[in-house]
Amino acid sequence: MTRLLQFERVFVINLAERYDKLDAFSLAASLTGFTHDVMPGVKGDTVVNKTLPTLENLPVKERSRNNIVGCWRAHLNVAQKIVRDRIQTALVLEDDSDWDVSFKDQLADFATGSRYISNSTVKPWSPYGNDWDLLWLGHCSAQQDPKDARRFVIENDDTVPPLAHRVNFNAVPKMNALGYDNSTRIVFRANNGVCLYSYALSYRGAQKVLRWQNNIKQFNPIDMGIGYQCRDDAHFKCIAVFPQLVDSHKAAGRHSRDSDIGSYDPKAMREKGFTQNIVRSTRLNIDNLMNGGRNAKMEDQWDDLPLLVKPRRTRFE
Repeated sequence: MTRLLQFERVFVINLAERYDKLDAFSLAASLTGFTHDVMPGVKGDTVVNKTLPTLENLPVKERSRNNIVGCWRAHLNVAQKIVRDRIQTALVLEDDSDWDVSFKDQLADFATGSRYISNSTVKPWSPYGNDWDLLWLGHCSAQQDPKDARRFVIENDDTVPPLAHRVNFNAVPKMNALGYDNSTRIVFRANNGVCLYSYALSYRGAQKVLRWQNNIKQFNPIDMGIGYQCRDDAHFKCIAVFPQLVDSHKAAGRHSRDSDIGSYDPKAMREKGFTQNIVRSTRLNIDNLMNGGRNAKMEDQWDDLPLLVKPRRTRFE
């Protein structure tokens, strides 16, 4: 069991030439207290069409096709690795992922919620429960299954980003409409999502991903494909958290270093790095963690964080 995070293995997906991203990820992981294995990223031009389950919906432009196919294959290679090695649980992160300095404590809360949502009433084989396939920890959209209204609620959580600083690219729970204030986080059964900044697979879940993704009728980016699997496969059990626990870090320096699939102005520069949706970014607190340890004062990303007067508490709904 990987120290602190309570997964058997942790994998980071990294293109071989992006030493910079692996350097930064390894440093952040070491200061958080977990080890990880590197899964090579895949260049889409090395994946020939005859190995794909379908060509329907593939982009015509070669660059777009290669970006989607390479990412799809890299995530499937992780699922294949889990199945081949009979790994019972694995956390998967992209190499630019970032998380709060209190990630361990956040995962402990998430595990309580995951056990509840997965109906783990007896002693579970995993801290996250007995009956789950995918845990969606880092996303840019997650939707609750309308057939399952249960939620695990964490109130007065000072790691929840204020509403003004939340950035998502598709539907997310409407917290105020659900009766929650802006310092609340929820765990729930998910039936769709977008972005794979971080997720966990059980051994069973990895089997299902391999089976489903190799039988798709229309090609979609892997994050959308996983979201559709959560929605359309009644036997694929997905659990998500909102606001998310992991997001994508944008480092200081050239914008062109951000992504290997996007297009950027080669002259554009960023004076200071940032991570959407994370209050106390591990990457932005590297020096504090190295020089002062966990007892050092950590830097918040924003100056307008609310002062929480009420004590933090959790409940089941």
